[in-house]
Amino acid sequence: MKRILRLSAFAVLAAAAFPAAAQEKKPLTVSQTASVTATVEAIDSASRVINLKGPDGKVVAVIVPDSVKRFSEIKVGDRLTIQYSESLVVAVKPADPSAKLGTMTDTGVQRGTGEKPSAVISQTTRAIVEVAAVDAKVPSITVRKADGSTQSMRVEDPKNLEGVKAGDHIVVTYREAVALKVSAPPAK
Repeated sequence: MKRILRLSAFAVLAAAAFPAAAQEKKPLTVSQTASVTATVEAIDSASRVINLKGPDGKVVAVIVPDSVKRFSEIKVGDRLTIQYSESLVVAVKPADPSAKLGTMTDTGVQRGTGEKPSAVISQTTRAIVEVAAVDAKVPSITVRKADGSTQSMRVEDPKNLEGVKAGDHIVVTYREAVALKVSAPPAK
């Protein structure tokens, strides 16, 4: 749900951020990454739950899906490093005017082949939105989403609205990835 809300906000940001002429030439990527390393405190193999103790000392139970094929290789004391990355690739480009508004999502898993389990899970979402209105005096832009709702946003630089007009369909791309890596506990 949070991701969908972010995607809606990103669509508005992207539509307002760059003039139409620049949208096709050079995409902008805004990204952020967070990383945390936790220690495996307990494993319930029957229910596929591991308890992870984070750097703040809190313990969190995590359900491990069946898609994690090397679950049995995780041991108490192992360290699990989780790196979450998300990026908005503002490769906003005109969509086919007849294209339906909506989102398309592709998910992929790349499993590691190292001594310990690891993987990168990624998801790419493309949204097609329609520019409902452009107000150069405010300056602001309003986009219409597939569900018919609209979202408006102020634009800092009015030049960014040049070439954008009501009725334009635009494509916005959003990517996120989670990298997981299990490592042996540190030597004592």
